[in-house]
Amino acid sequence: MQDLGFLSFTLPHVEILMPMKKPRGEELSLQQQRTNQALHHRRLRIEHVNSSVKRCRIVKDRIRLWKEGVRDLVMELCCALHNFRVRLNPWLPMI
Repeated sequence: MQDLGFLSFTLPHVEILMPMKKPRGEELSLQQQRTNQALHHRRLRIEHVNSSVKRCRIVKDRIRLWKEGVRDLVMELCCALHNFRVRLNPWLPMI
């Protein structure tokens, strides 16, 4: 999934899914609208998980730890806390 903020970022052997833009003065076809809507639903779920992970303030703030692997460890720990929080509330749907 990619949005317009990362247009120039590409990786080899990675398929990029982006919504179709409406051409100037024209409308999107029904198939293109449905494809965009399906992408929107998938991205919405991802964005909700990202916002839940950002409850940990250390993820939102600038990390000034320069030791190799520390930033990745911080993100892994915050994701683990998110997964724990999701599993702790049985009445919420699993993500």
